[in-house]
Amino acid sequence: MMKKSILLLTCLVTFSSCEDVIDVELKNETPRLIVDALIRVDTAQDFTDANIKVSLSSSFFGEIEPAIIDTIELREITNGDIITYEPVPDEPGSYRPSNTSGSLVSDNKISTSFLSNSNVEFTLNVIYNGKTYLATTRFVNSVPLDEVVQGDGQLFDEDGIEVQVSFTDIADQEDYYIFDFDFNEYLPTEDRFYQGQQFKFSYFYDQQLTSGDVIDIKILGADLQFYNYISGILEQSEQGQNGPFQTPTATVRGNFISITDIDNGDINNNTSLPDEFILGYFSISQEFSTSLLIN
Repeated sequence: MMKKSILLLTCLVTFSSCEDVIDVELKNETPRLIVDALIRVDTAQDFTDANIKVSLSSSFFGEIEPAIIDTIELREITNGDIITYEPVPDEPGSYRPSNTSGSLVSDNKISTSFLSNSNVEFTLNVIYNGKTYLATTRFVNSVPLDEVVQGDGQLFDEDGIEVQVSFTDIADQEDYYIFDFDFNEYLPTEDRFYQGQQFKFSYFYDQQLTSGDVIDIKILGADLQFYNYISGILEQSEQGQNGPFQTPTATVRGNFISITDIDNGDINNNTSLPDEFILGYFSISQEFSTSLLIN
């Protein structure tokens, strides 16, 4: 018995003395601008909060930092209406519509009737470090939430909370939706299997929710491009702390393109500038929301 103990101790000492520290050199890419320009429109309100957040991507373990922009302009292409943006006081990296933009802006909010016109195109111009980037979108309708209730089912965690959600899809057209389940948790869905019908599903939270907590659940309209973007970014971020606009482990490009060296109106892509792009997305989506009290 004594010999076995001595042999075991010798082996442990031998293995521990052979440990080496391996330095892994991580690739540090040049920080890229991230633009969170998801404008949520409640058509029951006269004016819409349309603030935009900008930040810089970081190295592998770095923190995301706010960014300073030269210019941000929202333009409606048909009539040529332009809304300029200004920094939000005491909120680095946050920009709001400027009241100097005319009657379309009041109290730093944009007229809802202006944003909710699905027959026109909107562009967002961002000038950063002397370079110009542009994204194009249209207003996309959503549908109200029929019912949101707390369930008593469990998935993997006994402490998890089930929420049952039901809504009715728009008939006779292809629709895409983005669910915002609070806590920067998002879920994209398409109506391929429930077109024109009521659809009910369960969502499970792994946060430590307790009785009396209130969660906000929202449904946003999306087009195919926005749906694909959210799907891709969530696969990379795995519902990270900063939601779908954090720095992903692999670059997921949004709908911004570089137009710095383009001097005509035929803007289709920037294939000649494959590395000149920024991260993030610009969309204008109708939103319906409800609050749920946890029991």
